[in-house]
Amino acid sequence: MGVNSYKMGVIASTDGHISTAGDTHEHGWPGHLAPETDFETRLSDRGSSPFGLTSNPGGLAGVWAVENSRDAIFESLRRKEVFGTTGTRIMPRLFAGWDFANNACEMDDRAAHGYARGIPMGGDLSGGPAGAAPQLFVSALQDTHAAQLQKLQVIKGWIADGGQAHYKVFDVAGRENQKGEVDLQTGAWSGTGSADLCAVFEDPEFDPAEASYYYLRAVEVPTLRWSWAQCVALPADERPDACDNDAPKTIQEMAWTSPIWYLPPD
Repeated sequence: MGVNSYKMGVIASTDGHISTAGDTHEHGWPGHLAPETDFETRLSDRGSSPFGLTSNPGGLAGVWAVENSRDAIFESLRRKEVFGTTGTRIMPRLFAGWDFANNACEMDDRAAHGYARGIPMGGDLSGGPAGAAPQLFVSALQDTHAAQLQKLQVIKGWIADGGQAHYKVFDVAGRENQKGEVDLQTGAWSGTGSADLCAVFEDPEFDPAEASYYYLRAVEVPTLRWSWAQCVALPADERPDACDNDAPKTIQEMAWTSPIWYLPPD
């Protein structure tokens, strides 16, 4: 075919059927279907069904565009300069290149430096200097109405000889935010977090003859899942019996960028 059919951008979306597109707030989520607007129904365990207790509010799509216009947004979608989140409005950004400045994260206009020295998410990287390894210029801003960020991770994927797919996760920022716990009554996180995380990461295992891809994952500190957040918001004597369930009480919201593909020389 001459086309890599798996070379796609990343977005996320909701799948509600009650005219609440984009309503992804865990504490007030009304469910996907009309019957789920009843809290006890929303908490029901429907086995393999994608609705009820096993469901979640859904995600959001993000687009980096030069302006807020239909043409600019669709052009960004076409070049895959897009990202997805699990529902909060984290703003992740990824560039790849060969010579980002050491102080790139301290610059007032990080994006301008990223475009000047590299290529953005959704693009192809090639033609590096001999002996050089790709650098990933990564950053993310927290959703100011949600939890702080815990860490940034670069995920690398490649196909080894024999056709076996591999991937590896690198923690690149936020290592100091790893320890803490969630108060299950208030949702407060006892550890630290960050409003803004940034790093310039160089692949320590780069093989210039091997095609690979890289994407960024931004992870929030743990917070309450909707099924427990909405239960604990009620007085203990008013909580339905369905609040006593096996669903996780906490989650970690996150965002993923579209990948950047490294293409070795022919």
